Amino acid sequence: MRRSIGVLLAVAAVAVVAGVVWQSQSGGRAVSADSVTVNGASIGGVVMSGSRPEAGVWVIAETTQLPTQFTRIVVTDDSGRFVVPDLPDASYDVWVRGYGLRDSERTRATRGQHLTLQVDRARTAQEAAKIYPANYWLSLWEPPPADQLPLTNAEEGGAARARREEAPDEETADAAAAYPSREHWVGQVKLGCMLCHQLGQEITRLWTKPDDWDAVWDRAGMERTAARLGKQVTKKSLAAWAARIAGGEVPPAPPRPSGVERNVVITQWAWGVDNSYIHDNVSTDKRKPTLYGNGKVWGLDIGQAYLWELDPVRHSVSKHEIPLRDGSGRDPDRPGRIQGMTSSHNPMLDDKGNVWMTTRVRGREEPSWVHQATFDITKGASSAESPKQLSGRDLRNGRQLGYYDTRGDRFVLIDTAFATHHLQFDQQGRLWTSGDGARLGMFDPSKLDPEHVLETEAAAQTGWAQIDPNTGKSSMGGGYGIIVNPKDGTIWRANYPGIFGQAPLPELTGNYVDKFDPKTRTYKRYQIPLPGYGPRGIDGTTDGILWFATGSGHLGRFDPTTERFKYWETPGPKIKGTGPETGSADFHYYIWVDQFNTLGLGENMVVVTGTNSDSLLVFNPSTEKFTILRTPSPVGMFTRGLDGRIDDPNAGWKGRGLWVSNNTDGLVHTEKRRGYISHVQVRPDPLAQ
Repeated sequence: MRRSIGVLLAVAAVAVVAGVVWQSQSGGRAVSADSVTVNGASIGGVVMSGSRPEAGVWVIAETTQLPTQFTRIVVTDDSGRFVVPDLPDASYDVWVRGYGLRDSERTRATRGQHLTLQVDRARTAQEAAKIYPANYWLSLWEPPPADQLPLTNAEEGGAARARREEAPDEETADAAAAYPSREHWVGQVKLGCMLCHQLGQEITRLWTKPDDWDAVWDRAGMERTAARLGKQVTKKSLAAWAARIAGGEVPPAPPRPSGVERNVVITQWAWGVDNSYIHDNVSTDKRKPTLYGNGKVWGLDIGQAYLWELDPVRHSVSKHEIPLRDGSGRDPDRPGRIQGMTSSHNPMLDDKGNVWMTTRVRGREEPSWVHQATFDITKGASSAESPKQLSGRDLRNGRQLGYYDTRGDRFVLIDTAFATHHLQFDQQGRLWTSGDGARLGMFDPSKLDPEHVLETEAAAQTGWAQIDPNTGKSSMGGGYGIIVNPKDGTIWRANYPGIFGQAPLPELTGNYVDKFDPKTRTYKRYQIPLPGYGPRGIDGTTDGILWFATGSGHLGRFDPTTERFKYWETPGPKIKGTGPETGSADFHYYIWVDQFNTLGLGENMVVVTGTNSDSLLVFNPSTEKFTILRTPSPVGMFTRGLDGRIDDPNAGWKGRGLWVSNNTDGLVHTEKRRGYISHVQVRPDPLAQ
């Protein structure tokens, strides 16, 4: 298995901190801060450790003098020089963070200043490791040997399946209590334990006694996940991992940014409230990313039922409460930290200024016209005419559709015959949705009258099904990520075992990508071969190739023409004691293809979310290399959905960039305990203004 890491480090010096080797890229000659060209809107200078310049470290400028907290992050060049460009008018606290170093003191500065920032080396390996991403800490975990796990060939445990969740349209990550191999068990640990937070972040490394983990799982609502993994063996291995860390063990040091990775500019705006759980964000129409240049950026707060709005020009944030059809979508008196009741998820902008979302509008009852809106491709007609119809939980769903009309400042709520989770527009303007246990959803907004929703919503939708005339069951349910192939308009979904009613382990039949062709009304599945396991996000390059990221720590490629798969292990360390049969210790919640060069690294770059590594991993299909765009602060960036926008195609690097947010369900356990939305840009060099 080939492991491709984007840019190789040119190591100029090696320092040893308490027995840990880390790579220092200082090597350049010392320069003065005044030698750096700085215009009136920037802050620049040099970072020094004593008389030695520090290359490949982050310089962070923060202010609270704007309507919302604002941060801009850059990386030093070979000579330790930096420029933080285009800062809004304010005073800034400027400081340095870098691998092998202690965080520097804050220096107060204003635009136009030259700074010499002094930073000290970390005194111990443990001090240096405090800022390492979670995947590096997870690499120290040693999974139990196969003979201790509930495998299908074990003497105990058998092949008994776990009972599936009664609500098949909710994401449960359920799997069987028996696994085909140790690698599948490790993959299910990652899939089950990193849906909402990082595994390896500080809060997960504190519990050194096995019984501590019972309380952790109970409080986090993860008892079912733990039971399916085998509580006793799981908690013993996790406690042993935490005990070794408490005893002083540290992971290998991550490499500092190098090459094009030093050209990154990351801008952050704080948004949300203390208990926000902002699941995804959107800035433009994926089909035409020049729409809404310099406009609002939107985020869906699944925890508090808010649609958040950032104005990146005025640096202001506001919120809009998402309703239910029968009243408010929030209950401020609801026990716990989740007051939202709409489960709103996955925003998408259309070309009319509407922010579409999957959102609950009612209870779990099915609409009276559910069979008329379900099309059975086996029979070639509405399932209302089928001898066997969907029934029971195959009809019930807990999330439907809606949109926020940005021009009219109102929400339009739409009932659906099918459950919804993720959604994508095709070139005809139709919405395709994943997340139903029996159907693939389609909604045509052109057939909806927003002034008469109840009268027109049924005729605007189709739940595509493939119903077995003997059992009344459909084989077309499921799907987490969903995408429209940009080459031929076919619809593709990624499925992992146990998701949305799919088959759990050990059979592996739930580990696949599938295709629906709207022109021929045909459906086909493609089982994913090992070592790839647990696909979630899926997207396509303009040549029709499909890309997906996996819980096993791989990037996968599928060619629909040859029907062949190929894998790349993603950057970063592996989990202790694992080999080529598993991928990296990172977790990849989602994936997004930059079809239009919104980042500036080229068209069709594949962006994998480094959900457990505080990063975006940009893969170039031509060179088969990864570029790591790391967010160093705050530690604990849990990424899900993202998109890219071209604000001005004639403005060079300043007119384009990706938008990504911290989507963890546990902000309280991150470094700043606050959510933020980030604009990630790549300039020509580390000193460009």
